[in-house]
Amino acid sequence: MKDSFLEKGFTKIFKLELGQDLIDVQKKIYNSTKQLIIDHDDNLTTIEKLQLPFKKKPEKEKWSELMNEINSSKEFKKLINSEEIIKKFRLVYSNPKIFEICAFRARFPEQGRVLYDWHQDEGTWYLSKNKTHQDKYPSTLWLSVNGSSSIDSIQLVKYSHKKILHNHSYVKGQGFFSARIKKEKIKEEDIFTIETKPSEGLIFHPLSLHRSVPFQANNLRPRYSIDIRYYEDGLKTKFNESYLFKLRKFCNRILK
Repeated sequence: MKDSFLEKGFTKIFKLELGQDLIDVQKKIYNSTKQLIIDHDDNLTTIEKLQLPFKKKPEKEKWSELMNEINSSKEFKKLINSEEIIKKFRLVYSNPKIFEICAFRARFPEQGRVLYDWHQDEGTWYLSKNKTHQDKYPSTLWLSVNGSSSIDSIQLVKYSHKKILHNHSYVKGQGFFSARIKKEKIKEEDIFTIETKPSEGLIFHPLSLHRSVPFQANNLRPRYSIDIRYYEDGLKTKFNESYLFKLRKFCNRILK
């Protein structure tokens, strides 16, 4: 597992035995979205209900409410700190510690704000003025809550963590989540599209290029996932930086 992480920039997809911790999060999501889902049999399991499509495109306010509700819940906090999560991070780290920014993500149908272009997570922490975010290099466990397919998942670029931290542009409502890289520089054969069952996931490197799968029309099925970030205290990630990004970091730190 660690060999793949170091060579490709991400592990293989694996199953997480999260039991009641994940069920509690799934139930909370369902209770907040059941009015949006097409008419359905209440006898379905919670996960079967979460895999049903919506009646129509939801309002943006509903997306924000759901994100805030889940991210601030005790169920979410319990899950991201569970022993099973720590166990999985031990596949790549000797002594993993939780990074303070973990996030539940709800990719609602036709919601452009939740579509992320090619980026590297380190691009966000690199410019942070918050000392608790600096020089941590957290890796991300991308956990699928209700399953993902080739039309609503994320994509990773193999070996991209070995090259350079690209200059990133700021995207309103997201942050520094758009790498300044020419699309032709990304080889089609190096793009890996994640497809998961519920409670499956993988861990990827903070320098691995990744993005949301481009929008697919008429897809009214929501996709729920959780970005869980851990780091190894004292572990330094060596990499080259875009000159312009490095200059911007220097200016940020001087002017803070």
